[in-house]
Amino acid sequence: MHTEKAYWLPSHVRACSTATGTVILDLRRNRYFGVGRKETIALRALAGNWQSLAAAPASFASDAEPLPFQDAVKIADQLVQAGLLSNSTPEPAAFTPTQVDLDSVLTSVGHEIDRKSSIRWRHLTSFLRACTWARHSVRSRTLFLTAEDVGRQKNVAGASFNNERAIELVGIFRRLRPHTFAARDQCLFHALALVRFLAYYDVYPTWVIGVRTKPWAAHSWVQQGTLLLDANPEQVCEYTPILAI
Repeated sequence: MHTEKAYWLPSHVRACSTATGTVILDLRRNRYFGVGRKETIALRALAGNWQSLAAAPASFASDAEPLPFQDAVKIADQLVQAGLLSNSTPEPAAFTPTQVDLDSVLTSVGHEIDRKSSIRWRHLTSFLRACTWARHSVRSRTLFLTAEDVGRQKNVAGASFNNERAIELVGIFRRLRPHTFAARDQCLFHALALVRFLAYYDVYPTWVIGVRTKPWAAHSWVQQGTLLLDANPEQVCEYTPILAI
């Protein structure tokens, strides 16, 4: 397809292709949108950075009948009006996208691996500070601002990841959590609180938001390589990452 117009995914928009189409996440409005297979194929050809930011999984079926060119441009223009595409090259985001490995054998902290360590007052203080920050982020901030905060701190630190240290700290976090909040149905808050808690000890894992379409659901968790820090494989294997920092 060729057009005089240029189309780009803005820095505040993330997308992931699934077997049925594409899910789009507007980080500034904290809202998800969806487009079908035909529209996805057209957008992959029109948007300059679509392939790098919304790569299709192996299961994506691209054998759908393509849309007529003018129809594809009309859809792209509608997405521009909705703020989900732009005609300008996007500014680099403050956060660097990270690849998430869900295809290898995953190991879960707290389910398969655990390290016992004494809880000290500084751990409690860090835990409460992390929960306060996470609660504020979930209730009062956009995902875009939160992602910038997480990504900027991680980029500045540039620290190598210590698995043993992370496992020990996650164990402490898990033992403090039942006294403060229930993890059930609070995956975003839980993931952000854990990410912040670990950051106080210069441990920077990957914060992930994933989606599935049949049935629709979104889920957030924390991972580093094949190490799941707040989930087990069964809880994440059905999801396609749409944001990973």
